[in-house]
Amino acid sequence: MTYTKMIAMKNIACSCEPRAQFERHEPADGLLAQRCPKCRAVVLALQDYLPWIERHDSERPAVNPSHLPGRETLSKARLCPSCQRVMARYRTGDADSFWLDFCPPCGVVWLDAGEWEQLEQSGLASYLDIILTERWQKDIQSRRVASFRDDLLRERFGAEFPEILRVRDWLGRQARRRDILAFLAESLSEKAAQGEPFVITRAGKPLVKEAQ
Repeated sequence: MTYTKMIAMKNIACSCEPRAQFERHEPADGLLAQRCPKCRAVVLALQDYLPWIERHDSERPAVNPSHLPGRETLSKARLCPSCQRVMARYRTGDADSFWLDFCPPCGVVWLDAGEWEQLEQSGLASYLDIILTERWQKDIQSRRVASFRDDLLRERFGAEFPEILRVRDWLGRQARRRDILAFLAESLSEKAAQGEPFVITRAGKPLVKEAQ
């Protein structure tokens, strides 16, 4: 992601009531930002964040976006405190309603009170530049779609679903999985043509059986 404009944030006001002037703030050692003294929101410019993360790049902790906590509420659309345009929203992880407000033209990130601390606890405070990339957002969306699909299949197959996942994972590890699938498809077609019931068993117990 490239940023065509990096601003020097001076004399910007918060949208809370009464409109309060942001004050100098350091959410982390050596990282300059501004914070509203009323609502405690933090506004961070990437022009300040990027040099800071370059100095700490080797300290980035490993994170798993699928295990990050969510927030219970999603605030209304946020206006950039610099240009007053609506800020874009970026998911930080797979959980619902955990977002960052970001203005790409100005390179400004808005963090509600406590969000920086939550990012630190999750190990993501040093990943803002990566979170704001298309790749990170697409990966999150792909996992959310897969999770939604699995929920539908779990509801459809019930108790058999874990065994189906086990077979799927096993098949995915096989070098000749195409041949295995072709064999299974052919075998099932033959049984269906002969009118034979097809039974999948585990430990001698039927899991899936066609209607007689």
